[in-house]
Amino acid sequence: MSVRLRARRSSLVGRVVLGVAALSLAATALLYAVTIWVVRAESDSALRRGVDLDIAALGDIYATGGQRELVARIGDRLALRSSGPDTVHYLVADGSGKPLAGDIARWPLLSAENSQAGFVPLADGTKVFARATQLAPNLRIVAALEYGGRTRLLARISAAFALAGAAILLAALLLAWASASRLRRRVEAINGAFRAIEAGDFAREVPGAGTPDELGELAGHARHLVARLADVIRAQRDVTDQVAHEVRTPLMHLDRMLLRLIERSVDPALTESLGEVRRETRSVAGLLDSLLDIASSEARRGDRSGFSRVDLSALAANLADLYEDSATELGLAFEASIIPGVTLDGDSMQLSRAISNLLDNAFKYAGAGAIIALIVEPGPRIVVRDSGPGVSEAMRERIFERFERGAESPTGHGLGLALVRAIVRRHGLSVSCRDAAPGAEFVIEPEARS
Repeated sequence: MSVRLRARRSSLVGRVVLGVAALSLAATALLYAVTIWVVRAESDSALRRGVDLDIAALGDIYATGGQRELVARIGDRLALRSSGPDTVHYLVADGSGKPLAGDIARWPLLSAENSQAGFVPLADGTKVFARATQLAPNLRIVAALEYGGRTRLLARISAAFALAGAAILLAALLLAWASASRLRRRVEAINGAFRAIEAGDFAREVPGAGTPDELGELAGHARHLVARLADVIRAQRDVTDQVAHEVRTPLMHLDRMLLRLIERSVDPALTESLGEVRRETRSVAGLLDSLLDIASSEARRGDRSGFSRVDLSALAANLADLYEDSATELGLAFEASIIPGVTLDGDSMQLSRAISNLLDNAFKYAGAGAIIALIVEPGPRIVVRDSGPGVSEAMRERIFERFERGAESPTGHGLGLALVRAIVRRHGLSVSCRDAAPGAEFVIEPEARS
C-alpha cells in the first residue's frame, strides 16, 4: 500500500496539473500587469493633457484680461465644478507663493519657473496631478486634477482580472486533470501489463499498441520486445533441457558402468581408483544439476506460475527437526525460533532447498562448538545465523556469485549460495550476508522496492 501511495504522490498527473495551474496563473498575472501598465500610461497622458489645456486656457485669460479677470474666471470654475473623482483645483499666488485665489491652501512642491508637473498631495491628503506655471514675475498659477476615477477603474480592472483569472485557472485545471487522468489510465494499463509480464505471464499483451501517439508507439515497441524476450526464454529453456538430457544421460550410464566394474574388480587398488572416478563423475553430475537449477530459477525470476501457498513455519520446523540430530552428532548447538503461521506464495521444494543450503553452509563452516540458529518471522524473514569465523566484509556480496568460495571453503563448487540467491529472487525475495559478531548471518527477506 505504501508503494502505491508513493507512486500516486509522484504521479505525472499531479505535476502536469500543477504545471498548467502555474502557467495559467503566470499568464493571467502577466496580462494583468500589462493591462494595468497600459491603463496607467493612458490615464497619465489624459491627466497631463487635461491639466495642460486648463493651464493654456488660464494663460490666455490672463493675457487678454489680466489678473482680475483670471481670478474671476477661476472663481467661476470653482463655483460651477461638480464633485467627483476628477475634480479640478486651482491656486493663484504671488511671487513668494502666497495664495491670492483658488481652493489649494498652499503652494505645492512644483517649480513655476520650469512649468513643472507631477503627482502631489493637497493639504487634506487628496492626490492630484498638477502643473505650476509662472504667468508674470510676481504671479504664478497651479492647475490640478484629481485622479480618483483612475483609481476606481484600476480597482474594477483588478476585480475583473481576479474573477477571470479564477475562471481561467479552474477551466485549465479541469482540462489538465481530464487529459492527465486519461494519460494516467493508459500508463497504468501499460504498467499493469508489465507487472503481469514480470510475474511470468508472457502471453499478456501491452495495451495501446497501434494508437497514433507516443504511448501507442511505446506500447508497440514494448509488445515486440516482450515477444522477443519470451522467444529467448523459451529457447534458453529448450537449450538447458537439451543440455540436461545430452550430458546427464551419458554421466548416469558412466556411473552405472563404473559401479559394475567396481563390483567385478578383485584388485583393491583398482577398486579404489574406480571409486574415485565414480565420485568425480557424480560430482560433475551434481555440478551440472546445480548450474541447470540456477539457470532455470534465474530465467523464471518473477514467474509465479505453479506457485501455491507455502507454510514457511511448518517447512522450517520440519527442517529444524532433521538438522537437530545432525548438530548433536557434529558437536554443534542448534536453536530454532519459528513463529507459527508465516506463509508465502511459492514453490515449497525450492524454498526448502534454499533454507537447506544455508543450513548446510553453516554446519559445514561454523566449526565445532558453534551455535547455529534458524529464525522465521513474519515478513517473511528467514535468518540462518552461526557463531563461527564469519565472512569477511569484502566477500559478503561476492559469496553469492557462481563458483565463488571463501578462503575458509577450499572444497565444493561454490554454487550453493548462488542457487539460494536465484531461488529467493524468483520468489520476490533477497538474500544478504551480514556480520553476526561473532559469526555470520544470512537473511532472506522481501526485496526492497524503490
